[in-house]
Amino acid sequence: MMKSYWRIFPYIKRFKKNILLSILMSVLFSIFSAASVYLTIPLLKTIFLSSAPTVTSTDSGSISGFYESIQKKVEVMIFEGGKENALLIICILILIAFLLKNLTGFLQSIYITRVEEGVLKDLRNELYSKINSLSIRYFTQEKTGNLISRMTNDLNVIQSGISAAFSNLIKDPLLILIFLILSLSISWQMTLISFTVFPLTLLIVTRLGSSLRRRSIRVQQKMADLLTIITETIYGAKIIRAFRAEKLRDNIFFRESQEHYRLTMRTIVASELASPISEFLTIVAGVIIIWFGGKEILINKTLKPEDFLGFLFILFQLLVPIKNLSTVNNRIQKSSASGDRVFEILDHPVEIYDSADAIAKDNFDNDIVLANVSFHYDENKTILSGINLKINKSEIVAVVGASGAGKSTLADLIARFYDVSEGNILLDGFDIQKIKTDSLRKLISIVPQETILFNDTIRSNILFGLENVSEQELSNAAKFANAHDFIMDTEKGYETITGERGLRLSGGQKQRIAIARALLRNPQILILDEATSSLDTESENLVQEALEKLMHNRTSIVIAHRLSTVRNADRIVVLDEGKIVQEGTHNELVAKNGVYKKLYELQFKN
Repeated sequence: MMKSYWRIFPYIKRFKKNILLSILMSVLFSIFSAASVYLTIPLLKTIFLSSAPTVTSTDSGSISGFYESIQKKVEVMIFEGGKENALLIICILILIAFLLKNLTGFLQSIYITRVEEGVLKDLRNELYSKINSLSIRYFTQEKTGNLISRMTNDLNVIQSGISAAFSNLIKDPLLILIFLILSLSISWQMTLISFTVFPLTLLIVTRLGSSLRRRSIRVQQKMADLLTIITETIYGAKIIRAFRAEKLRDNIFFRESQEHYRLTMRTIVASELASPISEFLTIVAGVIIIWFGGKEILINKTLKPEDFLGFLFILFQLLVPIKNLSTVNNRIQKSSASGDRVFEILDHPVEIYDSADAIAKDNFDNDIVLANVSFHYDENKTILSGINLKINKSEIVAVVGASGAGKSTLADLIARFYDVSEGNILLDGFDIQKIKTDSLRKLISIVPQETILFNDTIRSNILFGLENVSEQELSNAAKFANAHDFIMDTEKGYETITGERGLRLSGGQKQRIAIARALLRNPQILILDEATSSLDTESENLVQEALEKLMHNRTSIVIAHRLSTVRNADRIVVLDEGKIVQEGTHNELVAKNGVYKKLYELQFKN
């Protein structure tokens, strides 16, 4: 059950210097905490005794005897100059003890926070890099909200677990040990009474913690569902309003929110029960001790009043670390549950990776060959089957077919967003799985149907990862893409922020920025995935003109739904239910009875 929690420790080891300093500060904090409490005993003597104490012989063979011996020597040293001087000395010592206690407590907190935040940073960075390395298939199966939840909420819970292990599990037991020694030296009987409740408290807390792990996982999963709904609501704001679905989405969100509230409250109840139970049992022990100590003072006269009051101070100081320790198990259980969710991503196999013998390929010289290629997401859903296709250098090949025929998937396989399930894809005779992925994608540029722009400047969106590009090269690319004029008409030109997903720009403007982005890379292979399907006539004409410039002297694979955009292609490949059913030029295919002619007649029947 704790496997995921222990897996966090290699990340923690990177900060061993801060951990050691934190442990040192914990030890000093415990010592100064004990000193600040111990000094209350001579303070009480100074206030209540009529004369300074004298040293008497004690049995130093026992804990109590050793304690009394040390106590007497300290008191004589303090009281040498009289009660007034002793009062001043004790006040100064208490001030110093509390100053050092708070200073070491502050430093301990800073050092352990460096560990917590450092581990979180490393885990967050590793998660982000892992997500960037996963294939597109992963994102078709995983909810966006779930991924966001794991990178935020789950990491914060892990942080709490680190603090529990390296702060509470070190500092609090030390405090308990030191205060226990002090209490034993005053009265072993009262100490025994106070600690009879500890095993009972530990048993109750452990039982509560065992169920907390399962509850915590359910809470985090429900939070992921909520984040998914929020993400969909933001992205689909226009559709929600257009279809008057605000109430529907409200009800869906409220239902999930209520379920999250219910699960959270059940988890909190289980978590918070530990603290009051342990505190109440400790108070029970305290009441018994007060009764016992009062009897020893008033009746048996075997206990000094100042020692009894000092013992009570020590007992109440023990409450805080015992209370903290009672929640440690719960925090570690929660952290372990979140660790399961985080490491599930980190352990997910990377499907697209470079083999040991992968080569770099800087040029595309001859052709792309798909040899008996099949692809399926799972065994029950085949997307492409038995595809045999050759695309020559500088050839414009259009891929058409009904929705769901597998057009975009074919292009994704060539760019190696997925690996083929069967068959091979060859580039100049080399299997693309034997070509370094970075090298392969450097040869390819993609203009997708849904233009992806980032919430940054127009300049950054066109450059997108390129460096050392001159202003002239940037503006030339924008001019070729018919984008320069509208860019200069914006408020800040190339420094204008596009907004999230480019919402401040029209569909045609976004598409032309995507074309400029592709042009600037001067690709040898170009993939156009229905790049004009969602544009109005004016925008389509501007974009089509830019695309023609982009395709000039380039090997182009054009995924098209609107057949008017592919009439001039060198070759048209027709897909139907994942198979190639026709090939030829526009005129050749229109002259035959087949899928292409049916599609053509449906689109141009008027």
